[in-house]
Amino acid sequence: MPDTELLVEFDQPQEVFFPGQPISGRVILITEEKYKARAVNIKFEGCAKTDWDDHESVRRVDAEGKAHYVQQRVNYSANVKYLESTALLWACRDGTNELAAGKYVWPFSYNLPANIPPSFEGKYGYIRYSVTAEVDRPWRFDKAKKRCITVSPLLDLNILPHAMTPLHDEASDTVGCCCFKKGYLEMRVDIPKTGFVPGETVPINLHILNHSSVPVTEVKAKILQQCKFVAFRHGNTFDFTGESLMAHSAREQKQDMNAVIKQTQALTVAPSNEHKLALELRLPSVTPTINQNSPIITVEYLVQISVDTTSTFSSDIDCEMSVLIGTVPIRQYLPPAYYPPNPALPPVMPTPMPPQIGGGVAPPPGYGFVPPQPEGSVPMNAPPYPGVGGGAEPLPSKGDAVVIPSAPPLSYQDSMYGTGGTQLNTDENEKPFVPKYPVFNDLPVYNPSAPPPE
Repeated sequence: MPDTELLVEFDQPQEVFFPGQPISGRVILITEEKYKARAVNIKFEGCAKTDWDDHESVRRVDAEGKAHYVQQRVNYSANVKYLESTALLWACRDGTNELAAGKYVWPFSYNLPANIPPSFEGKYGYIRYSVTAEVDRPWRFDKAKKRCITVSPLLDLNILPHAMTPLHDEASDTVGCCCFKKGYLEMRVDIPKTGFVPGETVPINLHILNHSSVPVTEVKAKILQQCKFVAFRHGNTFDFTGESLMAHSAREQKQDMNAVIKQTQALTVAPSNEHKLALELRLPSVTPTINQNSPIITVEYLVQISVDTTSTFSSDIDCEMSVLIGTVPIRQYLPPAYYPPNPALPPVMPTPMPPQIGGGVAPPPGYGFVPPQPEGSVPMNAPPYPGVGGGAEPLPSKGDAVVIPSAPPLSYQDSMYGTGGTQLNTDENEKPFVPKYPVFNDLPVYNPSAPPPE
């Protein structure tokens, strides 16, 4: 019997969808002969999953009464269900349970919930969304086609005041140790704002003051993706309600740090001298910051800077700051050509922010959303976010709040970690799934406090 082909196609060719908006497309069945089928269903699923094994020592007593310890494997896991819905596309009504040879097309549409996190693949967990078409076949194995999709929330930096807040950190330490102390080294670090988007350049302004007797030889800068995973002994499954799951007992946490981008620059700062310089790190395709609507997986980003000397012991000093990765760049720092000014949007100014050294940048609840406008007010007709259909599609919403999309042209690119970033349940799809994230190309570098070029 010839193969029968089952396909799932989407109206959005990038297969990137926004919370609160519809997933639409069609299921296609092509058969060259009569095909036994009772019904055709489509299933929409979204979940977060964490999973790992640890080992612990367990005391055992043998038949002679002697105690000894053995290693026992203990599983920790957690599942959070964000969506699970099944719809009937076709059912046999005449009792034949048969489809004639030919091509069949069934359209579908499903509105995603508004408060779901972005797709993500990590070492100890993932956030994954899928669409599965299934043919119910009597007395035979069902035929199914599963497609993973990317969900990408609109994390608009324009409506997060602290995204525009400059970051500052400084460090100083003695070079050398004990009887070999060689003075001290001081470093001051400034980043002109907190919020960035993939494709944008993160400028790092350094002021190095060498009060030691040895020269500074090197500066290193890197951006790290800090992933935290929560799981429970012997597992737990939750339906997501927006409430915290952290009250459950036997909770364990794993952390994974991934390099996003690194840069090393050789330089010489002689003893009793100082030097200013700027480093630039361009963000590749990475998931936006995840710290809302995701109780078992969080993703944040750290900038680490290290200055090294020729000293054998205690030769370097370090600084660390947290940055926020969004999906819509800050409008006021871009040339007018990117989008015209919108008088309906209120101006947003930087706000003071307490020092957050390695503590993560936490957007306020409901990040990425703005309140609805009062009746009779001027509508916020911001330029449409790419891929939303030129403004023809309804805007994403959260309760009574409406997301105002606004951004210059972008592209959707596979996660920088590729299939290597997909490490759990890699065999549940035809091939490991790689999520796509918005990347903004050719954005100008915003660095008003940059030191003069050397």
